[in-house]
Amino acid sequence: MTMAGEPAKNSPKAAFHEPAVMKRAARATVAVIAVIALASVLWYAQTAIFLTFAGILLAIVLYGASRWLSEMTGLPRLLMLAVVALAGLAGLALAGWTAGPTLGTQVALLAQSIAAGVTTLTSQLSTLIDRTAILENIDLVQVLGNFMSQWGIATGATTVAMSVFGLFSAGLIVLFFGIYLAADPHTYVNLVARLAPEDKRETLLELLYETGDLLRRWLIGQSITMSAIGVFTYLGLLILGVPIAFVLALFAGLACFLPYLGPIIGAIPIILVAGGESLNLALWALGLYCCVQFLESYLLTPLIQARAVSMPPAAVILNQLVFGAVFGLLGLALATPLAAAATVPLRHVFGQDEDGKTDGA
Repeated sequence: MTMAGEPAKNSPKAAFHEPAVMKRAARATVAVIAVIALASVLWYAQTAIFLTFAGILLAIVLYGASRWLSEMTGLPRLLMLAVVALAGLAGLALAGWTAGPTLGTQVALLAQSIAAGVTTLTSQLSTLIDRTAILENIDLVQVLGNFMSQWGIATGATTVAMSVFGLFSAGLIVLFFGIYLAADPHTYVNLVARLAPEDKRETLLELLYETGDLLRRWLIGQSITMSAIGVFTYLGLLILGVPIAFVLALFAGLACFLPYLGPIIGAIPIILVAGGESLNLALWALGLYCCVQFLESYLLTPLIQARAVSMPPAAVILNQLVFGAVFGLLGLALATPLAAAATVPLRHVFGQDEDGKTDGA
């Protein structure tokens, strides 16, 4: 006996219903397995993915420079691409030949100065607070070492040597990938677009080109900001008489590639090196760096980066923290351009333009 309205187990309706349920369960299982497999592949291939994205950023720079030179000279763009690539390599080789030994010496002095600065600042701060035990039992060298290791920064001579070799290899991969991509970007963009259904290819092409244009504007703005920060920091450190001013300013400028967190990272070696001389010099160096960052935050960023791409500060900081903690130094370095690239499809999904206004509003 069966209840009213309930199909019998052997009825045609029940026979039709059970395979449908099994089919949906099988599809759900396959989808879950596919997501787990994709996440595993992305995790194990994270270095390749980040290097690919770095190559894309380099390709954007090379393509923009070669196209600008081609428009200015009327010569073929591929010829100008070769000129840009060779000029860049020649510039790096010349810089390494002329400034390499001095830069290497200053980098070695930087490590010694940071260690001396940590010791000096610890003792002076302990004296300043009436020799309380707050800082006397804290090994700041070990604290800094643990902090750097959490972000994937190598410590130890052997690890540093392996990291330098790995960095050189990664640089070559990014260089050649960027050159090949810049030589014929439209072919690769169209190849990616073919992965989408035919009715969605035009939309995907628009998103890819819009993303490339946004990253180009972000890179231009960021390069101007980094150069300005490096120059102003170098001049200020020279005036104050802080040792190895060039390396400190170079690091401060490179650190500004990371908005918001970069200035904090760039200030640490400046304060420690200046603290190796005296506490007063460390305070002066801190004041100088605060003035430079004030100039960057209230003048350079509104005039340059706000016109290039606008991203919520909280979202950028959270993105940097997550990528740095999960993927290490490489993830931290590329967190912001990845966030900038992600704003394009997100605006498309939520129907917003670049000013944050909803379409049709």
